[in-house]
Amino acid sequence: MKKISVISGGTSGLGLEIANLLIKSGKNVLILGRNSEKLADASSKLRNASENAKTESLICNIGKEEDVRKVGEFLTSKSFTVEYLFNNAGMGLFTKAQNSTSALIDTLFEANLKGMILLTSEILRFTPEDEELTIVNIMSTSALLGRAEETIYCAAKWGARGYTEALRTELKGLKRNIIAVYPGGMRTNFWDIPGQNRDISSFMDPAEVAEKIVNAVIVTDKMFVTDITINRKK
Repeated sequence: MKKISVISGGTSGLGLEIANLLIKSGKNVLILGRNSEKLADASSKLRNASENAKTESLICNIGKEEDVRKVGEFLTSKSFTVEYLFNNAGMGLFTKAQNSTSALIDTLFEANLKGMILLTSEILRFTPEDEELTIVNIMSTSALLGRAEETIYCAAKWGARGYTEALRTELKGLKRNIIAVYPGGMRTNFWDIPGQNRDISSFMDPAEVAEKIVNAVIVTDKMFVTDITINRKK
């Protein structure tokens, strides 16, 4: 079977930069995204990055189980087995604790936690046990500490961190590598939130963050990184 790397939230920002680096290193990639136009544009850019690797794309809202099931079906139809899974998709929405509503909770948990769990579960089901699989859960430094006006977001990210640690324990001894990534703020459309203005000029370049992650994850020896925290210099 052919090897491929799956990247959720792969149409822009950090996800697209990771896909670009993987393509340039000769690895096939499957990017997932919810917007067909953005998906097509990202796919076109990646196909121009290298002629030695294959770029695949699939419309998928990872928070919807019916969409995630299509990922497994797609991999089977193309005879792909997953080498790397980058759980990169997520969203932010920042507000005071008193403004929390059921709708806000559902939205943030679906994007930042539920989707990670569903996609990981699907990839595990479709990856043969004798094939090595590396799962890279890209979270946030908000999974390591609490921040004002990020109560729901932090709760979702701390949940993702707990899921990552439990997954690592459950899969210990198998051909499954679990890597937790905690990046700080980056200059991406993550911050394009209606009604919220934030100066991100000093935030990190997603291309540079992607390089740090890919260089740490893509290894050829018997060692691998388990946890990566990336912060900008003060």
